[in-house]
Amino acid sequence: MAGRIAEIERDGEAKTAILIGDDSFGLPRHLMQGEKKSGIIYDGKAFSEWYWEGMCVIDGMRYVYFPPLSIRPIDAIATECRKDALRIVRNIAVALESADEEFLDLESGIFPLYRIWIAGDCGILLLPPDLGDIFSVMMDDKEKERCVSSIIQGNAEKGFLLITEMAELLYYAASGVLPFARDGIRESGYRQVPLSAYAQLPERTDGFISFILNARSREMRDIMGNGKAGECLGWFLSRSASLEWDAEDRTEEERDRAIAAAESSAPFTSFMASRERKAGRRIFWRRRGTVICIAAAAAISIAVFLWSWISGLLEPPLTKDMDPEEIIEAFYDAQSDCRPDLIREAIKGFEAPQEREITTLYVTSRTRMAYEGMETVINVNDWLAAGSPPVPDTSVIYGVVLDSIERTGESEYTAHSTWYTTLASDLSGEASTAGGTEALYGYSVEQTFSFSWNRRGWWNITGSEITGREYLGYETVSTYSPGREILPDAAAVSGMEEAGSGE
Repeated sequence: MAGRIAEIERDGEAKTAILIGDDSFGLPRHLMQGEKKSGIIYDGKAFSEWYWEGMCVIDGMRYVYFPPLSIRPIDAIATECRKDALRIVRNIAVALESADEEFLDLESGIFPLYRIWIAGDCGILLLPPDLGDIFSVMMDDKEKERCVSSIIQGNAEKGFLLITEMAELLYYAASGVLPFARDGIRESGYRQVPLSAYAQLPERTDGFISFILNARSREMRDIMGNGKAGECLGWFLSRSASLEWDAEDRTEEERDRAIAAAESSAPFTSFMASRERKAGRRIFWRRRGTVICIAAAAAISIAVFLWSWISGLLEPPLTKDMDPEEIIEAFYDAQSDCRPDLIREAIKGFEAPQEREITTLYVTSRTRMAYEGMETVINVNDWLAAGSPPVPDTSVIYGVVLDSIERTGESEYTAHSTWYTTLASDLSGEASTAGGTEALYGYSVEQTFSFSWNRRGWWNITGSEITGREYLGYETVSTYSPGREILPDAAAVSGMEEAGSGE
């Protein structure tokens, strides 16, 4: 976004202008109709309204202009405004918390970076939604992805995403990179590179950012409560008030050199290699799964069991080069993808607690694929990453969001995760499924894993037990009948209801 600000003259008066995009694209006429909406300026003490005046074309590029104002792109928090980044991000949070839902327009759960500008020293300018729509239409796809898609944490609760965005901005200010911008990070469960790899912040500050970016679903819901839109930012503001921030300003060249030095280090390359391996596995199996079609349920069942048995005897498992934590991650990836054959890859001598449920789902989904040509099981991680859209009323949302893995012994590990399913089983409360909605039930699950190193040279899971299971409640998911038009408001998904509060 750097270089997009210009000082121009319009009708003999000085104006400040922001580059929107190439004018050859053309601007949809309906975006220019109606009354201009007000933006928000917050200088750390008081709010004031802000209006844009019009648009002009300079050298084939379209600009929006307005009365003179000293502004900088939000990217500057990683360079010339870096020492004031905590203050600036807190001002962003105050401004967003004060805005109503119409202004926030949180269709994706986050506030697009192209609507945030630094005004004055540490003040904030938030562009209004109508101008944001124009930016969204005219901005090139790469920049739009950086300002929107790259800051959506796909495994976070939607109501928590504004808090996540504030933490991402602090991470960006310290490091110069957005924590979830890399495909390998997004595809492997949104586990970011430790901030300490790029910069040394005070321990409490580093820990605060890390907690937000790695919060479990249960912790997110506890923080969100029943607040709407930006209301949950009050938690961020209260917890960040006493943080220390000692990062210094730097030039773009100094930032780039620091990033290059950090990313050439051995710990960084080792971390990213692990993330890329996991991302590659998920992408491979997702693509392979889309082209598998088996003729009948009996053939499917026989093939699953025979394949598992033969591969276990004759070939090393796909997990042979993984450490125990990576095997646990692959295990849950297989559960979310309803792949019993992959669950058995690293298991020796026992049946995992969830294996029968996964086998049932797999056989059912493959049968319907064979006879009806439709995919019926939706991976909850893919569904959350897509922004929790409406789903066909013939489908089942299922899967695991892995929160953390803790080593509890020499060869023992405990995984904490949230399981989601639309299958009503072992529930402490019932949920309404009337009005085109499905109940998506959530469980907080603790599962232990025991490992042994075999003579052929890899780790096997030799025991697993679910040691804790708590019903969290449910949320309602909008559904539609395949082939029918989805209503404009069908993408609305309600927040997680408290356990036992269903009607």
